Amino acid sequence: MTRTAGYVSDVSYPTFFYKEMQPLWLATVAGFLGIVAPDVARDFTLCELGCGAGVNLLIAAACHPTSRFVGVDFNKEHLDTARQAAAAAGIGNVEFVHADFASFGAVCGEQFDFVTCHGVWSWIAAEDQQHLIDIAARCLIPGGLFYLHYMCHPGSTQLAPLQHLLNLCAHHMPGPSTRQAQTGMRLLAQVAAGGAFTEEPAMHRHLANMARRQPADLAHEFLTDHWEPAHSANVHQQVAGSGLTYIGSADVFNNLDPSLSVPGGLQGLIRRTAVPALAETLKDMARNAHQRTDLFQKGARSVSGSIVAASLSSTRFTALPAAPRRGPVTFTTPIGSVEGPASSYTPVLERLATGPASGAELARLPALDGDIGELLQVVQLLMMQQLAHPMLANAPVTDERSLRLGSWLAEHDVPLQLVPACATAIA
Repeated sequence: MTRTAGYVSDVSYPTFFYKEMQPLWLATVAGFLGIVAPDVARDFTLCELGCGAGVNLLIAAACHPTSRFVGVDFNKEHLDTARQAAAAAGIGNVEFVHADFASFGAVCGEQFDFVTCHGVWSWIAAEDQQHLIDIAARCLIPGGLFYLHYMCHPGSTQLAPLQHLLNLCAHHMPGPSTRQAQTGMRLLAQVAAGGAFTEEPAMHRHLANMARRQPADLAHEFLTDHWEPAHSANVHQQVAGSGLTYIGSADVFNNLDPSLSVPGGLQGLIRRTAVPALAETLKDMARNAHQRTDLFQKGARSVSGSIVAASLSSTRFTALPAAPRRGPVTFTTPIGSVEGPASSYTPVLERLATGPASGAELARLPALDGDIGELLQVVQLLMMQQLAHPMLANAPVTDERSLRLGSWLAEHDVPLQLVPACATAIA
């Protein structure tokens, strides 16, 4: 195993795609939160810190051919893969920079509309976390958005002893990180079978979930020397110290009204809690949250209901291939199954089945009768479940670059299909 600043660097991170990192998604969700976001119908810039093999950037760059994208990673193998993919697809509006965060921050003079970072925060040392924040704070334009994903308490708390054992084993075993992760998992399976977690059934569920993951994924997430879930209040305070304001979540479920997103017995308590940090902590506890996808803004403006209504009304939505034609729709959420009633969902699904529609058109459906709040909940749950998606203002026709990138993804066993009209991809 090879480590760089305590982090695994002898194996490539798997090519995962996260719809919540895409610029159209981020700008749309910010609008739903009442925030004026960068306009992705115009040229913009985006920087991903810790970009891995660059799949998220490549898809964004293919769907926004006149905008500029920059990916930063200290693993040269990651960037070699990303550059090969960009060259194969003919994508010239993305640049990949081989650097750690401290080095990149010292030389970066460019300004970005979006800065994103997924996963890395929970695996790096405190000084590198601060370098990451400093880059976002200094390099974002006023009004720019910062997306930060990290593992959080209380859902990830129980993973600590499992991670500790995997990390400890790795330091005492020869061979590559993938083999060390697999050997550590076999040891954990023996520990569980021997009765170590008889009074903690959740540990068995964690182990089962971990056993289904790729060895390279396990190595990156669990073999680092700096693994640590965070309390959201602490992260928000640290980011705020650099002048960025927390505005909400890139995961639309977490922005829903408490009546839909937390257990019934806790809804009143959360509604009565006026201290934002305390309210967010209570929500994390209510949902047993294990990860967060937080959105921050540089120079955030006050939340405006008129912005929410305007954003929803002007956004065009389309059904994705998995969408049913009628309701009710059962949504899988962190607090269990939530059923969207047929009375609200059938009219929207039937309309989208005929073709794209704006929020204003959907709001005029008799079943919704102009109820923007109800429509906002409907479309966000459909987006969460990948049944519907916002569209670009000038939705492009699939071009040669998208087709070539799709071919590269297929050749490298990355099960993604580009949806250029929505500037995203689906499994």
